[in-house]
Amino acid sequence: MNKLPLTPISFSAILGSSIHDVKNSLGVISELIRQLKQTNTANKHIMQLEFEASRMNNSLVQLLTLYKLEAENFTLDIDEHSVSEILNDIKAQQSSLFDLNAIELEIECDEELLCYCDFNLICSSISSILNNAQRYSQKKIILSAGQQEGYVYFRIEDDGAGFPGNLMCTDKVDFKTGNTGLGLYFISVIASLHSNGKSTGYISTTNDSRLGGANFSLFLP
Repeated sequence: MNKLPLTPISFSAILGSSIHDVKNSLGVISELIRQLKQTNTANKHIMQLEFEASRMNNSLVQLLTLYKLEAENFTLDIDEHSVSEILNDIKAQQSSLFDLNAIELEIECDEELLCYCDFNLICSSISSILNNAQRYSQKKIILSAGQQEGYVYFRIEDDGAGFPGNLMCTDKVDFKTGNTGLGLYFISVIASLHSNGKSTGYISTTNDSRLGGANFSLFLP
């Protein structure tokens, strides 16, 4: 397992990358709106619009959160939550997007499992990774949760080609490519803010998915 190191990145660089992502999504939305006016496939395009809107929302949430962190004006809303409830909430949000791409989303979680976390931030973080995973998956994704060595983990496994080398470490954020790794960096920051005694949250990325592709894990103490 690769425990990813956390290296600070300047807010100006994060701002530039976020604007780039939002700009790309807005371009796709503009084209889909144009197509909606000319075709009879409105349902499919509307679901695609939903996906792009979700991407933009995640980018803006990340941008605002990182800005507040740099300005020292951010506080986590930590409480006890059902992990199964978190996963089912995420699945409900993502269902139309998975239907659009004909991808099966399988959930694995003990109904009694609990964790202490910021519910909204964790849901947003996992949704962001899940959005990305379904873009590269072929037929199936497994979203699971459990306990491991004193941590509660959330795991996303797909059947795609796996993580490229530059996304195997959060301190390698490359703004010259489409795969910047900004989402992974954001989630590693959120994870590190969750602590219990001397333990802090972290993320890992491997290519040992049970489905043969990428394996992302978020660990919370």
